[in-house]
Amino acid sequence: MKLLVRLRAAWTKVSVLVGTVLVRIGGLLLVLALGFAGHSWEWARHRVRSEATVVENVAQFAPGGGVVYVPRIRFRAGNGELVQLLSGPAKDDPEFDPGEIVPVLYRAGDEKDAVIATVWRLYFWAILFAIAGTVLFDVGLVIKRL
Repeated sequence: MKLLVRLRAAWTKVSVLVGTVLVRIGGLLLVLALGFAGHSWEWARHRVRSEATVVENVAQFAPGGGVVYVPRIRFRAGNGELVQLLSGPAKDDPEFDPGEIVPVLYRAGDEKDAVIATVWRLYFWAILFAIAGTVLFDVGLVIKRL
């Protein structure tokens, strides 16, 4: 019985420390997520929006071996010019089906620099850090209260 009392006391000390560390790391990751989201929003705010059609998924050899797919998109720029280009990054599986309409962003006058602007592509790091930060923060709170 004495052993159980000692283990409970040790767990109480350790759980408060571990919980505090996890809460702080989670909070830091949430702040990083906010920073990445703000950066992505500011970047997108100064771009021209348009809609593009995915023409095909171009297969390319990956540097490490294997095949990756890059979507070829076509859209009409603000000046009326029809623009067709490859919009990376390359993925292991085709991300979009041919004929699918996707949002694109580009700088005015620089249509060849257009990127596909889905939420996951624009805010990937913000979403990733937000999920990790939320999980660590919540787990830390639960551990501190045990």
